[in-house]
Amino acid sequence: MPELPEVETLRRALTQELEGTKLRALHIYEPRLVQNASERDLQRALVGQRLRAIGRRAKFLLFDFGKYTALLHLRMTGWPTLSPIKNPRFVLEFTQNKTLSLSDTRRLATLHLVPSARADELPPLSELGIEPFQPNYTFENFRAILQSKQEIKKLLLDQRKIAGIGNIYACEALFASKIHPQRRAHSLSRSEARRLFEQIEKILAQAIAEHGTSVRTYRVLTGEPGNFQNFLRVYDRAGEPCVRCRTKIVRIEQGGRGTYFCPKCQGHPHPWPLSPRGRGE
Repeated sequence: MPELPEVETLRRALTQELEGTKLRALHIYEPRLVQNASERDLQRALVGQRLRAIGRRAKFLLFDFGKYTALLHLRMTGWPTLSPIKNPRFVLEFTQNKTLSLSDTRRLATLHLVPSARADELPPLSELGIEPFQPNYTFENFRAILQSKQEIKKLLLDQRKIAGIGNIYACEALFASKIHPQRRAHSLSRSEARRLFEQIEKILAQAIAEHGTSVRTYRVLTGEPGNFQNFLRVYDRAGEPCVRCRTKIVRIEQGGRGTYFCPKCQGHPHPWPLSPRGRGE
């Protein structure tokens, strides 16, 4: 699934190619794609309008056409491209001979139409939590979110609490912070919380600089893979030696997602010995 670095990489490339062009035509080939409007609604609101900017909020791409904004969530396999493709989910025809198509083999991508002036106030954006690189991503806000009995890895994936982090970068940030993924969030000390807070932005920034991570379907706008997969230290490395201590990386399931970690470097899921009543639960 494209996470924050991948979506930001796509945003930058799309901005360079499409910003300032006008939308000449719009075709929807996947009825489930549009969540709160019809194809006709989209045509009336967007066709003939100039694309003023392409923004990003967490894993959403925001196509700002002035009065209205189209919110695109790529989900698992969504990939926007300017090249012709078979079975596109949508096709947007712009001036300057530019055509944007959406590939989506699992057909899970979503598109919302919202008034631009109220985009942040309406679902799905209003449901998102604090976000790395944004003003609301402060250590005070982050520490407050950690006051939960939820496992820290699961909390990092909860977009209502911290938006933009997905499975890959949650695993990498926890490894860099030497925190076991099954630790209860509230058990993190202030120094551990600070370390995780900083590592999240550091790793996301590195991934953006490398144009994202391609481990399965993600590609940049031109169809080439990203490069951060060459820098992954635990994700998708089960059975391989830890880059720090040579202990084998372990894979477990958390909330239906694969979690990768080093059982030596990242310690025990409980930061204290359990009492008979199960302290920490």
